[in-house]
Amino acid sequence: MKNVIFSFLIVLMMSLISCSKDDDLKIITPASINFVHEDGSQVAQNECINPTTKYALLIKTNSSGKGAFKATTIEYTLNGTPNVITFLNDKQQLIGVKLNAGYNIAEIIKSDYRAILYFNSHENFELVP
Repeated sequence: MKNVIFSFLIVLMMSLISCSKDDDLKIITPASINFVHEDGSQVAQNECINPTTKYALLIKTNSSGKGAFKATTIEYTLNGTPNVITFLNDKQQLIGVKLNAGYNIAEIIKSDYRAILYFNSHENFELVP
């Protein structure tokens, strides 16, 4: 009788050890980063950037696996300043930004995803009569 109980406990422990909690989680990975208008609409190629218009970064993600989502932080930089955003699902997120004069560069760290937007502020122009 002791052997049966002992064998049952061993089988039960082996089945619990072989199941990892990570096996039942969806893993979130970055898919893209882009400059967009504040409402999420795309900035057209060669669009004239209006200094009074509000802009944002749009970060999209993908997921793999089954089960519940595993909260994931994605590190990115905007004009060299490091930032972090947390995703609780594989949906996209908008992050409001203030554009600098010249090149604005956003990158997802440890990936090849990069967005560049040039903003000419026209502040240095002088009207000559």
